[in-house]
Amino acid sequence: MNRNIQQTMVVPCLAIALFLGASSFSRADENSPKERTIRVTGEGKVAAVPDQAEINVQVQEEGTDLSDVSASAQDKMKKVFHTLKTFGIEDKDIQTTSYNIQPRMKYDKGESKRTGYIVSNSLKVVVKKIGDAGKILDGVSGDGVSRVDGPSFGFSDPKKLQIEALKAAVADAQAKAEALAQAAGADLGKVSSINQTGSNMPSPRPLYAARMMGAVAAANEVPVAEGQDEVTAQVEVVYSLK
Repeated sequence: MNRNIQQTMVVPCLAIALFLGASSFSRADENSPKERTIRVTGEGKVAAVPDQAEINVQVQEEGTDLSDVSASAQDKMKKVFHTLKTFGIEDKDIQTTSYNIQPRMKYDKGESKRTGYIVSNSLKVVVKKIGDAGKILDGVSGDGVSRVDGPSFGFSDPKKLQIEALKAAVADAQAKAEALAQAAGADLGKVSSINQTGSNMPSPRPLYAARMMGAVAAANEVPVAEGQDEVTAQVEVVYSLK
């Protein structure tokens, strides 16, 4: 048999051998035992008392002359700032949320006529000492404000509470997985995967709202109770079983 014939026969033989080898690998993978796992869900809860409050204050003035109306609104807002400063509210915790100038219109016989202006200025105030919230409400209500909303209670560091809730959720999942594995006569292995499936951070809770319209609120301090809120988190964890 010459060299050309020998080379022609070797190539098909190699192809057949590779095919048989690949088939053998495939059968071995299909017959290999699958890893045993257990999937559980865990929920964590963290109860915490809000550590800050938010108050929204609005001053509104109206009249025929824009300069006079603006000046009057500014004078009232200066009084509000002074009151806030007496309670130790820092500049970074006072934010102007809106300043509006609107024409005051009068409609007569199908025609509109401008009779004056309405100027409004609104502030958002973050109160770090919740115990002062009622006193602050009472204080600014005597400064000629038109509207007060709040306090709304919340947290200065909500991420910290969310992390604590996640840790509690993982611990809950671990306890459930250990109980299930023990009941099934198996040993719990390592974590194969873990996913956060949910979380809940309570929204700020408004307590009080009033329109002053230039009148002074009740002379007594507004009662304030911050209560307690609950932060929750959910996770799904997959463990291997030994």
